[in-house]
Amino acid sequence: MRTAAGFGSSQRGCRGALQLGLRVALWIGCAATGATQPQSSSTPSKVPTWRVSAVNLIRAESWRYFEPRPGGGDPEYTFLADRFRLDVRGRWPRAELTIGVQYVDMAGLPDGAIGSGPLGTGALCFDQGGRQVNSSEAYLRFANVRFGNLRPGIGLQVGRMGYTSGAEAPSGVPKLEVLKRQRLDARLVGEFEWSIYQRVFDGVRVDVTKPGWRATAVVFAPTQGGFARAGNTTMVDVLVAGATLSSRPASGAGARTQFQGFGWQYRDRRDVTQRPDNSGLVSANGVAIDVTALGGTLLGAYPAGRDEADLLLWGAAQAGRWYGNDHRALAVVGEAGYQWTSAPWRPWIRSGLFHASGDGDARDSTHGTFFPMLPTVRRFSQTTAYGTMNLRDIFVQAQARPRATLALRLDVRRLDLVSAADL
Repeated sequence: MRTAAGFGSSQRGCRGALQLGLRVALWIGCAATGATQPQSSSTPSKVPTWRVSAVNLIRAESWRYFEPRPGGGDPEYTFLADRFRLDVRGRWPRAELTIGVQYVDMAGLPDGAIGSGPLGTGALCFDQGGRQVNSSEAYLRFANVRFGNLRPGIGLQVGRMGYTSGAEAPSGVPKLEVLKRQRLDARLVGEFEWSIYQRVFDGVRVDVTKPGWRATAVVFAPTQGGFARAGNTTMVDVLVAGATLSSRPASGAGARTQFQGFGWQYRDRRDVTQRPDNSGLVSANGVAIDVTALGGTLLGAYPAGRDEADLLLWGAAQAGRWYGNDHRALAVVGEAGYQWTSAPWRPWIRSGLFHASGDGDARDSTHGTFFPMLPTVRRFSQTTAYGTMNLRDIFVQAQARPRATLALRLDVRRLDLVSAADL
């Protein structure tokens, strides 16, 4: 079981010095922002406007993980993490520049929580952070230029940017956007939001927006990040390309339904010695993973008397090559909900099924485990104790909102492996 809590700020030596310098830069930037705001005029000004923002997150994680066999490591520990980010944005009539720097400092990572495997995220951060109890890194979080209207209806973004699959086209319907955020976004590509280092992407994004639809295409390489002290490292051996076509709900009967079709290509040339599957084989040189995923989404939110019902259907089929074997896999989601929008606390009940295929036979020439690529797993599992592959997840969920600033949520889940033979 894991708990995490945020506390008041308490800085140590070198971190405090760096943050002081960043905050001085913030103060100067704010002064510059006020000085460069254009005067209101009917003619657009060519002088850029600037905005500076900063956020600091302090988190404590206290773990009491599954008890290993004797000598298998210590599953009980607590560690602290601090993340400070400074963003500077400049806007011109036809372009927007974003620069973001991030500084992470971790203290008290467990050096004895690795046995047959890592016992919680502290063990992962220790192992992938140079096996240091205290570690820190400053790195470039964002550095991109966006041309919002390169030509009518066409936008272009180039550089280091964030990206969340499923969120490419806002629907304009509040309930659909809540569903996306909770149950759809980042199933295949996301920024690994819960991890302290997170993840971003170096590449190009193009959006084509028309009255009834939006198309998005991306080509990028991810940064390492995640649990590793390598937030600035671009994984040049991993190339991801994707395209989506999303409807934009208009007025009328279809105003509360949104569709999306998507296609993704994931190509991984990293040279690894042990294949991450149930074969027990050593990987051969060359392209390790070359997987294509095709699928679609249907989202709906519909009046039900004074209340509201919702629906989510999502599916993806995969084909390609997995370390020299054929790859064939699939995943499907079916969910429905009902919210008493006129009742106190606005109670909302949802239920559904997630099924992601596993590999049932390590000896054949086909790999059947669904490969979720670069997801933000915790969005759906609410924990980092299991992944969204080789999994059947049946759930019932209850939510309530006693006030605008307080939300309550309870999930009851039945988790099963699709194939016990799969690693």
